Amino acid sequence: MKDFDWQVNEESDQTFLLDEPVSRHGRNRWFWLTTLLILVLMVGGWGLTRYQVRRAQMALQTRVQAVLDLEQSALRRGDGDLFFSIQVDDPAWFAAQLHPEAQVRVNANRRVTHAQEVGQAIWANITWQEGDAVYQQVLFLQTIDGRLLHSPTAPDYWGRNFRMDTSWGRLDYSEVDGVWADEMTTFIRQVIAETCSPACQASHLPLTVVLTSDYVDTAVPNRIHMPSPRLLALDGDGRPADIFWQELRRRLQSVWTPATIRFAVPPDLNQLTDYESAARDFMAANPHITVEIITLDTPNPDPAALLAYDGAAFPLTEALLASGGIVDLTGYARSDPDFDQGDFYEQIWQGAWWHGRMWFVPHAATMSLLYYDKAAYREAEYPEPSLRWTWEELHQDMLIVSNPYSEKRPSWGFLDPGNDTLFSYAYHWDNNCTEAATVACSRPLNEQAVSAALTWYQQMAGQPGLMPDRSEIPERERQNLLLNWQSARRRAVIWVDTPLNYEYRLLLAPLGVVSFPGSNRFDGITPLRVQGHFISQQADNARAVWEWLKFLSFQTPTPTFRQVPARPSVAESSQFWQILPRELGNPMRIAFPFARPVTLAEQRYFTEEQIMAVLTGAATPAEAPFIVPELRWFFHNTN
Repeated sequence: MKDFDWQVNEESDQTFLLDEPVSRHGRNRWFWLTTLLILVLMVGGWGLTRYQVRRAQMALQTRVQAVLDLEQSALRRGDGDLFFSIQVDDPAWFAAQLHPEAQVRVNANRRVTHAQEVGQAIWANITWQEGDAVYQQVLFLQTIDGRLLHSPTAPDYWGRNFRMDTSWGRLDYSEVDGVWADEMTTFIRQVIAETCSPACQASHLPLTVVLTSDYVDTAVPNRIHMPSPRLLALDGDGRPADIFWQELRRRLQSVWTPATIRFAVPPDLNQLTDYESAARDFMAANPHITVEIITLDTPNPDPAALLAYDGAAFPLTEALLASGGIVDLTGYARSDPDFDQGDFYEQIWQGAWWHGRMWFVPHAATMSLLYYDKAAYREAEYPEPSLRWTWEELHQDMLIVSNPYSEKRPSWGFLDPGNDTLFSYAYHWDNNCTEAATVACSRPLNEQAVSAALTWYQQMAGQPGLMPDRSEIPERERQNLLLNWQSARRRAVIWVDTPLNYEYRLLLAPLGVVSFPGSNRFDGITPLRVQGHFISQQADNARAVWEWLKFLSFQTPTPTFRQVPARPSVAESSQFWQILPRELGNPMRIAFPFARPVTLAEQRYFTEEQIMAVLTGAATPAEAPFIVPELRWFFHNTN
């Protein structure tokens, strides 16, 4: 080679032999150094990326853990406002958080083991311990307006829906739960074989079991909704835990196992219906369900004591609902083909709802009316109220009719022993409803309307001839205010009373009846006190209790009380409206389309404490609506 000549002199050869190898080795060294550098950079970049990903992962887990810790802290303090401020605003999710089992989970020391962002959602795995057992669960969160909120689900997580036909029926499940489909169908088949006889299977199969991505139950016959084990509980190995299998077994057996319902009712004189007779008829039609009617010795028992029974016929309170002791009936009502939700008076139906969910089955409603003394109007030579009158006319009647009457004996123009008038005034205040029936545009009662009603009441109370100042009446006498002021020696000219007392008042003096006043644009709004029946979370078989409550909703309320049946069909079959005395029935029929329920949330207003605070000057009408008892949430708080 021209450039590579081995025949050279020594000096030249030495130079050549020294220069050539150095050049080749140098190029190799730089190649490997460059390669090594690139590899180092690549490994370093990969490591840095892994570090950043891990750091982001840890930061995400920390954010999720902070939500879980805040939930636990709020639950232990019974602070529902804080707890639900970090939940997505969804009524079904709200109700699910009140379930006792959900409260147990929140109260456990949950720890986040993994979290990842998927689109706008976060999927997180958590773990907790009960005794020696370790459990896992998946939960979901969303970032809304910069805040991380616990949400009920993430649709992208579950995948497609599948159906597996089996010898006992079918299993419906989502794609992520498909890994356990065979195991579940085998388990269900074993439970059926163990506990359901051939005759039982003939009447209860085929059965549909649905693994759901939520907690909403169903009342469809021969259908069971079961939350996915990913929502309920997985064991430490990531398989459906014993908690899941036990609950699935319980729900399966409740379909065909005979049930006993312990149902609490008020004393005989306060019962909504003849429960003993209704129970006999129900059991004849449902021989697999036994109903035990337990009559309590007081019409006002401790609300918490009612939870010892499967269900009850007592009014619900917000405190009882907030504790989590009552079953959410929305899923049953919406899915049961035999419930006939449309066969309810809308203004009564609305009274069963709280936070967007239905909590009891309405049975009847009490509507108060205004009674007036005809003799007082005759002596004042003043025309009696019309069936449709205004608040201005009511005020004028107070001033004119009570004055000459008071010369003979003490009298007031108007008396309400309760708070129905205040509710009516507040519902009417600043109401721009243009519908034919007020219930069609009912708006939630707010503090401004409550304040306006208390201001009106404050201006009237204690004024000569208008209304008594209840703060000046001894407490013992206030408890029987209407009885004391409708005696022979002192009387109110116009007063609030129930239809039940019509004949009794009529025996005492000539009597007229009108509805609550309204305006020139629309009639007055009558507050309805809706009553019904609920299911306790302690019930072993809520589906059986639901069947009983559904049956009760078709029973005629005790005629003596003249309560409006919740269902128009019951009102028609019992001829409720037709058999009312004409003088009582006319104002009731006129008022009812414009009536609306005092909802569970609104029962915090116009309490005796608020009214007395305004009358004594302890609070202004604007301050009084905020004088409410602290609402304690959750069973499992530590305080």
